[in-house]
Amino acid sequence: MGAEDLQDFKLKPMKCELNFLSKSDGSAILSQGDTVVLASVNGPLDIKTTSQSIEKATLEVLFCSKEGKPSVADRYKENVIRQTCETAILGCLYPRTGINLTIQELENYGGLLTCAVNSACLALINSGVAMRHVVAALCSVVDEVGNLVLEPTHQQAQNARAKLYFVFDSRDKNLVTGFTEGSFSEDTYEEALAQCRLASDVVFDFYRDIVKKYSRVI
Repeated sequence: MGAEDLQDFKLKPMKCELNFLSKSDGSAILSQGDTVVLASVNGPLDIKTTSQSIEKATLEVLFCSKEGKPSVADRYKENVIRQTCETAILGCLYPRTGINLTIQELENYGGLLTCAVNSACLALINSGVAMRHVVAALCSVVDEVGNLVLEPTHQQAQNARAKLYFVFDSRDKNLVTGFTEGSFSEDTYEEALAQCRLASDVVFDFYRDIVKKYSRVI
Protein backbone atom coordinates (compact mmCIF):
# COMPACT_ATOMS: atom_id res chain seq x y z
CA MET A 1 0.00 0.00 0.00
CA GLY A 2 1.45 3.35 -1.03
CA ALA A 3 0.89 6.79 0.39
CA GLU A 4 -1.42 7.65 -2.50
CA ASP A 5 -3.84 4.99 -1.25
CA LEU A 6 -4.27 6.85 2.02
CA GLN A 7 -4.66 10.40 0.81
CA ASP A 8 -8.29 10.54 1.88
CA PHE A 9 -8.18 8.52 5.09
CA LYS A 10 -9.41 10.18 8.26
CA LEU A 11 -8.99 9.32 11.92
CA LYS A 12 -11.48 10.06 14.63
CA PRO A 13 -11.36 13.72 15.78
CA MET A 14 -8.82 14.11 18.58
CA LYS A 15 -8.96 16.65 21.40
CA CYS A 16 -6.61 16.95 24.36
CA GLU A 17 -6.02 19.06 27.44
CA LEU A 18 -2.73 18.85 29.32
CA ASN A 19 -2.21 19.75 33.00
CA PHE A 20 -5.77 18.59 33.61
CA LEU A 21 -4.98 17.48 37.18
CA SER A 22 -3.28 19.94 39.53
CA LYS A 23 -1.75 17.39 41.91
CA SER A 24 0.06 15.18 39.42
CA ASP A 25 3.44 15.70 37.76
CA GLY A 26 1.81 15.35 34.36
CA SER A 27 -1.69 14.67 33.09
CA ALA A 28 -3.68 14.55 29.88
CA ILE A 29 -7.34 14.07 29.06
CA LEU A 30 -7.73 12.80 25.51
CA SER A 31 -10.77 12.14 23.36
CA GLN A 32 -10.65 10.15 20.14
CA GLY A 33 -14.11 10.41 18.70
CA ASP A 34 -16.47 9.84 21.64
CA THR A 35 -13.98 7.73 23.61
CA VAL A 36 -12.39 9.68 26.46
CA VAL A 37 -9.45 8.70 28.70
CA LEU A 38 -7.66 10.57 31.48
CA ALA A 39 -4.00 9.76 32.21
CA SER A 40 -1.82 11.02 35.05
CA VAL A 41 1.87 10.56 35.88
CA ASN A 42 3.67 10.89 39.20
CA GLY A 43 7.40 10.45 39.49
CA PRO A 44 10.20 9.73 39.61
CA LEU A 45 9.40 8.86 43.24
CA ASP A 46 11.10 7.08 46.11
CA ILE A 47 9.83 3.52 46.37
CA LYS A 48 10.39 0.49 48.56
CA THR A 49 13.79 -1.16 48.27
CA THR A 50 12.17 -4.43 47.22
CA SER A 51 10.60 -2.71 44.20
CA GLN A 52 13.70 -0.81 43.13
CA SER A 53 15.82 -1.57 40.09
CA ILE A 54 19.47 -0.50 40.15
CA GLU A 55 19.40 -0.09 36.37
CA LYS A 56 16.25 1.90 35.68
CA ALA A 57 13.03 3.39 37.03
CA THR A 58 10.22 0.99 37.90
CA LEU A 59 7.08 1.83 35.94
CA GLU A 60 3.77 0.98 37.61
CA VAL A 61 0.58 1.22 35.56
CA LEU A 62 -2.95 1.22 36.94
CA PHE A 63 -5.93 1.06 34.57
CA CYS A 64 -9.29 2.02 36.09
CA SER A 65 -12.38 1.04 34.13
CA LYS A 66 -15.55 3.09 34.11
CA GLU A 67 -17.33 0.35 36.08
CA GLY A 68 -14.73 0.58 38.84
CA LYS A 69 -14.32 -3.17 39.31
CA PRO A 70 -10.90 -4.53 38.22
CA SER A 71 -10.99 -7.32 35.65
CA VAL A 72 -8.65 -9.58 33.70
CA ALA A 73 -9.15 -7.28 30.69
CA ASP A 74 -7.96 -4.33 32.77
CA ARG A 75 -4.80 -6.20 33.79
CA TYR A 76 -4.18 -6.97 30.11
CA LYS A 77 -4.46 -3.27 29.24
CA GLU A 78 -2.04 -2.41 32.06
CA ASN A 79 0.49 -4.90 30.71
CA VAL A 80 0.26 -3.54 27.16
CA ILE A 81 0.54 0.09 28.30
CA ARG A 82 3.44 -0.66 30.66
CA GLN A 83 5.47 -2.57 28.06
CA THR A 84 4.82 0.15 25.48
CA CYS A 85 5.75 3.04 27.75
CA GLU A 86 8.85 1.27 29.08
CA THR A 87 10.29 1.32 25.55
CA ALA A 88 9.74 5.09 25.36
CA ILE A 89 10.93 6.22 28.80
CA LEU A 90 14.66 6.72 29.44
CA GLY A 91 14.38 4.84 32.70
CA CYS A 92 18.15 4.48 33.02
CA LEU A 93 18.26 8.13 34.08
CA TYR A 94 16.13 7.38 37.15
CA PRO A 95 17.52 4.22 38.82
CA ARG A 96 16.01 3.07 42.13
CA THR A 97 12.91 5.22 41.62
CA GLY A 98 9.33 4.62 40.61
CA ILE A 99 7.06 6.23 38.02
CA ASN A 100 3.33 5.78 38.52
CA LEU A 101 1.00 5.99 35.54
CA THR A 102 -2.76 5.93 36.14
CA ILE A 103 -5.26 5.55 33.31
CA GLN A 104 -8.95 6.32 33.94
CA GLU A 105 -11.57 5.29 31.39
CA LEU A 106 -14.26 8.00 31.18
CA GLU A 107 -16.18 7.04 28.03
CA ASN A 108 -15.77 4.02 25.75
CA TYR A 109 -17.25 4.13 22.26
CA GLY A 110 -14.58 2.03 20.59
CA GLY A 111 -10.80 2.38 20.40
CA LEU A 112 -10.35 2.42 24.18
CA LEU A 113 -6.92 0.81 24.24
CA THR A 114 -5.45 3.02 21.50
CA CYS A 115 -6.84 6.10 23.26
CA ALA A 116 -5.36 4.88 26.56
CA VAL A 117 -1.88 4.41 25.07
CA ASN A 118 -1.97 7.82 23.37
CA SER A 119 -3.20 9.59 26.50
CA ALA A 120 -0.46 7.88 28.54
CA CYS A 121 2.15 9.17 26.08
CA LEU A 122 0.78 12.71 26.29
CA ALA A 123 0.78 12.58 30.11
CA LEU A 124 4.42 11.44 30.09
CA ILE A 125 5.34 14.29 27.75
CA ASN A 126 3.56 16.70 30.10
CA SER A 127 5.37 15.28 33.15
CA GLY A 128 8.80 16.08 31.75
CA VAL A 129 10.09 12.52 32.13
CA ALA A 130 12.97 11.97 29.68
CA MET A 131 11.90 9.87 26.68
CA ARG A 132 13.69 8.18 23.79
CA HIS A 133 10.70 8.84 21.55
CA VAL A 134 6.95 9.26 21.72
CA VAL A 135 4.50 6.59 20.57
CA ALA A 136 1.28 6.52 18.59
CA ALA A 137 -1.29 3.72 18.79
CA LEU A 138 -3.74 2.89 16.02
CA CYS A 139 -6.27 0.18 15.28
CA SER A 140 -7.53 -1.43 12.10
CA VAL A 141 -10.26 -4.07 11.85
CA VAL A 142 -11.38 -6.58 9.25
CA ASP A 143 -15.12 -6.03 8.70
CA GLU A 144 -17.79 -8.61 7.86
CA VAL A 145 -16.98 -8.59 4.14
CA GLY A 146 -13.22 -8.69 4.61
CA ASN A 147 -12.34 -5.03 4.13
CA LEU A 148 -9.89 -3.19 6.36
CA VAL A 149 -11.32 -0.28 8.35
CA LEU A 150 -8.93 2.16 10.02
CA GLU A 151 -9.97 3.44 13.47
CA PRO A 152 -13.41 1.77 13.38
CA THR A 153 -16.56 2.94 15.11
CA HIS A 154 -17.81 1.03 18.13
CA GLN A 155 -20.32 -0.87 15.98
CA GLN A 156 -17.70 -1.73 13.36
CA ALA A 157 -15.36 -3.02 16.06
CA GLN A 158 -18.13 -5.12 17.62
CA ASN A 159 -18.93 -6.79 14.30
CA ALA A 160 -15.34 -7.17 13.08
CA ARG A 161 -13.83 -10.50 12.11
CA ALA A 162 -10.46 -9.41 13.44
CA LYS A 163 -8.84 -6.46 15.24
CA LEU A 164 -5.23 -5.42 14.71
CA TYR A 165 -3.53 -2.93 17.05
CA PHE A 166 -0.18 -1.29 16.34
CA VAL A 167 2.02 1.17 18.27
CA PHE A 168 4.82 3.01 16.45
CA ASP A 169 7.73 5.15 17.65
CA SER A 170 8.15 8.71 16.40
CA ARG A 171 11.76 8.39 15.27
CA ASP A 172 11.76 5.63 12.65
CA LYS A 173 8.10 4.53 12.71
CA ASN A 174 9.27 1.16 14.00
CA LEU A 175 6.67 -1.15 15.49
CA VAL A 176 6.89 -0.92 19.28
CA THR A 177 3.90 -3.04 20.21
CA GLY A 178 1.51 -5.14 18.16
CA PHE A 179 -1.36 -7.38 19.18
CA THR A 180 -4.31 -8.91 17.36
CA GLU A 181 -7.66 -10.61 17.89
CA GLY A 182 -9.43 -12.93 15.46
CA SER A 183 -8.21 -14.63 12.26
CA PHE A 184 -6.77 -12.98 9.15
CA SER A 185 -4.30 -13.61 6.35
CA GLU A 186 -0.66 -12.59 6.32
CA ASP A 187 -1.39 -10.16 3.46
CA THR A 188 -4.15 -8.54 5.52
CA TYR A 189 -1.75 -8.11 8.44
CA GLU A 190 0.89 -6.49 6.24
CA GLU A 191 -1.69 -4.17 4.66
CA ALA A 192 -3.07 -3.14 8.06
CA LEU A 193 0.47 -2.55 9.37
CA ALA A 194 1.33 -0.31 6.42
CA GLN A 195 -1.98 1.53 6.71
CA CYS A 196 -1.54 2.25 10.40
CA ARG A 197 2.13 3.20 10.01
CA LEU A 198 1.20 5.91 7.50
CA ALA A 199 -1.71 7.06 9.64
CA SER A 200 0.57 7.45 12.67
CA ASP A 201 1.80 10.71 11.11
CA VAL A 202 -1.58 12.23 11.91
CA VAL A 203 -1.23 11.29 15.60
CA PHE A 204 2.34 12.60 15.82
CA ASP A 205 1.29 15.86 14.17
CA PHE A 206 -1.48 16.15 16.76
CA TYR A 207 1.08 15.69 19.56
CA ARG A 208 3.21 18.49 18.10
CA ASP A 209 0.23 20.83 17.95
CA ILE A 210 -0.64 20.09 21.58
CA VAL A 211 2.95 20.61 22.77
CA LYS A 212 3.13 23.92 20.87
CA LYS A 213 -0.09 25.01 22.53
CA TYR A 214 1.21 24.32 26.04
CA SER A 215 4.93 25.09 25.67
CA ARG A 216 6.71 28.33 24.92
CA VAL A 217 9.89 26.60 23.82
CA ILE A 218 9.80 23.74 21.33
